[in-house]
Amino acid sequence: MIDTAIILAAGLGKRMREFDPVIPKPLIKVKNKPFIQYAIDLLNEIRAKKIIINVHYKSDEILKFIKNLSQNNIIVSDESDLLLDTGGGIKKIFDKYNINKSLVLNSDVIWSDSDKELIVDMINSYPKEAEAFIGLVPKKNIRGFKGKGDFCILKNNNLIRYDASSEPYIYIGAQIISKNAFNGIEKDVFSVNEAWNSCINKKTLKGYQFNTNALHLGTAELLKEYLIDDK
Repeated sequence: MIDTAIILAAGLGKRMREFDPVIPKPLIKVKNKPFIQYAIDLLNEIRAKKIIINVHYKSDEILKFIKNLSQNNIIVSDESDLLLDTGGGIKKIFDKYNINKSLVLNSDVIWSDSDKELIVDMINSYPKEAEAFIGLVPKKNIRGFKGKGDFCILKNNNLIRYDASSEPYIYIGAQIISKNAFNGIEKDVFSVNEAWNSCINKKTLKGYQFNTNALHLGTAELLKEYLIDDK
């Protein structure tokens, strides 16, 4: 069990608007279940005491969905007035609720039943020297990813940005991050990539390898392909 988990659901989801121009990305259904429900179900499975979800784009619709779940352990971090980006959203939650470390999930990942054990192992494996511990999958094991790679893994499990020097790894949308990762970042609006880059410089960005195949559905085109193939 973990004390607090965060689900990032405040993005604009522009790349999914071609698939559905009306429904916000976290509520788009895959196999008859909204994206965000996969993250919520996973956190319920690992018995997270508190789930904090940030919202911005079409927040009223996401708030209505959350309310209908009738889960008293879900708290909403409202960014309706100002989108804080991934890093700013996490930092705001940390500051407001006096959180030192949290599991953070993206709201657009199809988490499976088998991921429960991996997430639990990731939590139990958190290195004491880490300020951010991010879930990674080898590029060869991820379907639908079009880029070159996100990270390379060095000695002592330190991470650097992918530079073609070794096997590319892709961020899978799960991380455990500490308040210390945001030290020195004073602005309110920023990407979590800024915190990761700071951690790389301090050698406090570590990686957890998900020994599984993964599916990247980051665009409307990829989601359409997946739904057609799944029929």
